[in-house]
Amino acid sequence: MRKICKNLCLMAVLVSLALFAGSTKAPAQPYEFKISVDTVPNHPRNMGLEIFIKELEKRSGGKLTPKLYHSGQLYKDAHVAKALGMGTVEMAVPGNWVLEGIDTNTSLTMLPMFFGQPGEITEKLIDGKVGEAVAKSLEKKLNVKALGRWYELGYDNCWTIKRKVTKVEEFKGLKMRHSGGSIPTERFKALGATGVFIAWPDVPMALVQGTVDGLATTAKSAEGAKLHEAGVKYGVFTRNFMGYYIPMVSVKFWNSLPGDLQKTMLEVWKEHATQQREIARREQKDAEEFLKSKGVDIFYPSDEELAKWRKHIMPIQEKLITELKHDPELVKIAMKELGL
Repeated sequence: MRKICKNLCLMAVLVSLALFAGSTKAPAQPYEFKISVDTVPNHPRNMGLEIFIKELEKRSGGKLTPKLYHSGQLYKDAHVAKALGMGTVEMAVPGNWVLEGIDTNTSLTMLPMFFGQPGEITEKLIDGKVGEAVAKSLEKKLNVKALGRWYELGYDNCWTIKRKVTKVEEFKGLKMRHSGGSIPTERFKALGATGVFIAWPDVPMALVQGTVDGLATTAKSAEGAKLHEAGVKYGVFTRNFMGYYIPMVSVKFWNSLPGDLQKTMLEVWKEHATQQREIARREQKDAEEFLKSKGVDIFYPSDEELAKWRKHIMPIQEKLITELKHDPELVKIAMKELGL
């Protein structure tokens, strides 16, 4: 009898433990994911992502834990789109100019019609129908989820070592370095200069050796590379185009997230993007002032003057649209918004 009672008690304990185990769920593991960029920590893109990461962890209660890999530790921007499509990295924010080979519409804001345009006009377009259309196209072609509003880099402007440019005619004969692609090549040709692609690390030496007479880049990039020490003496704010970064997440990772976390991620991105743009503008302005303090003479053409320069290069646009196969309807929307 005592043995039976002992066995019954043991069974009761085991049943209780089983019921307890069944009633408690193991704590959910956080969704860890990697963000790949090829810029350095003090870059406006990285600064924005640090805000995004901190707020995302807070708003998700630690369920989303991103880790930022900077300086090309994982991928260069030129290669990260393929990695996103394959799902070997969960998130990236590549520059719109490096995505041209995948979807030519990403370089729409580099076309002549955007040359010299005020920032608020371009911003309105990429936050509206144009940006939405480009995002949808990238989603289909790359197998990604576009998170929303684009990050800002800043204006691509012109910098020279010997000749101060204050009139469009003064570009004639100059050999100018650019970051690659047919649009800047044709733009310089229309201005009377010769466009040359040179890898960024080789730019200072090309300036020192006189291989080029100048280049097109942002004030922040010119400051970071200390181009004033390589011979840059003049700047002209041509506003060739406004550079943007497009936020994308691998569909493989996106589909692994529950709906509430997807919603949180979209909301946090939307809310903090304005802060990143403010950082980018501040950083570009600070870089501009730094270069001036180092003796770089910067000329600022008026909106009216830049409109004349834009008219000078507009004849090349149709050829570019045809050759690059930009979406004609998207071009029409942009031209209508720009009043052209």
